[in-house]
Amino acid sequence: MTDFFESESFILPSEVRKDVAGKLKTVKGVKSLELQFKGDAIEGAKKFSQMLLALKRAGVKISHEVSIKLEFPRDISRDKALMLVENMPKSRNGSLRVRVQCGSAS
Repeated sequence: MTDFFESESFILPSEVRKDVAGKLKTVKGVKSLELQFKGDAIEGAKKFSQMLLALKRAGVKISHEVSIKLEFPRDISRDKALMLVENMPKSRNGSLRVRVQCGSAS
């Protein structure tokens, strides 16, 4: 298995989790996750969403591509990585994807 892989793009965090779980079947640990959001807005980012909504009402066309990279000081377990993926916020009218860097063998 390579030290690095990327999930397919999905709409729901649960779908991303299922894809990542299949690719992490026998992984020792996860070194980093990069959560990628594409779409109109990230649900759950209340204050930012309110600002975007005001701009949209003013006729501004809004889209985004957001990437959040998490680099862990020590490898985290497969279960912990899957929990983080499953709890990603949804991206309205867009997609979610995860890039995973695997840790060292244990």
